Amino acid sequence: MLCLTCQRVRPALSRTDYTADRARLIVSRGLCTCRVAPVQRTATQST
Repeated sequence: MLCLTCQRVRPALSRTDYTADRARLIVSRGLCTCRVAPVQRTATQST
């Protein structure tokens, strides 16, 4: 649930992930604003 980079709460993947415990963590630690690393292209993908 916590970002390994900033130690804040990562955004939930679905609406059901938003619980009272998650809300408490967001209030106490904040919401992660780190950017997601771009997906690396593989050799099988065409350019």
